[in-house]
Amino acid sequence: MEENIDIHIKGCLANEPRSQELLYRYCFMNLMKVSFRYHTNEADATASFNKAMHTVFYKLKTYRGDGPFLGWVRIILVNTCLNELRKVVKYLTKEINDEDLKLQTIMPDAYHNISEKEIMALVQALPKATRLIFNLYVMEGYTHIKIAEELKIPIGTSKWHLNQARSVLKVKISMLSVKENKIHAR
Repeated sequence: MEENIDIHIKGCLANEPRSQELLYRYCFMNLMKVSFRYHTNEADATASFNKAMHTVFYKLKTYRGDGPFLGWVRIILVNTCLNELRKVVKYLTKEINDEDLKLQTIMPDAYHNISEKEIMALVQALPKATRLIFNLYVMEGYTHIKIAEELKIPIGTSKWHLNQARSVLKVKISMLSVKENKIHAR
């Protein structure tokens, strides 16, 4: 499918339903997991994905082909998820200074027996605001300044939520690792 992207983009610009369906399916296969990182249930993740794809089809004529098509769609999807979550997420307005950040280290062997699915479940279990900031910082590569601008929160609040996410994940990953090691030791 990837080699046919340009053909399907042209088909979409010509309002060909088959090209629209194929492009939608291609994006769904490759990017739905991004939407799941921001939402805890399938209905909300799918709704955000569908809104993003509506925007993609509407703005497809502006895609210049400068970078990968999926990268362009991913930006639209992340922004759509952010817009949806801005409506419902409430942030703790706690501040944290750089010197207050705790060192968040987990022994490398803790990851050996933990699957991507288990880690994703741990991230999904974080509180909405904390999960959102964790995803933006860790997965999307946003800086605390960019997160603060996008979410209209203080930079310290962004840092605090990231620190909370790391603290919670450290404990849960360590617990999972211990549990997995006991199972494999039998």
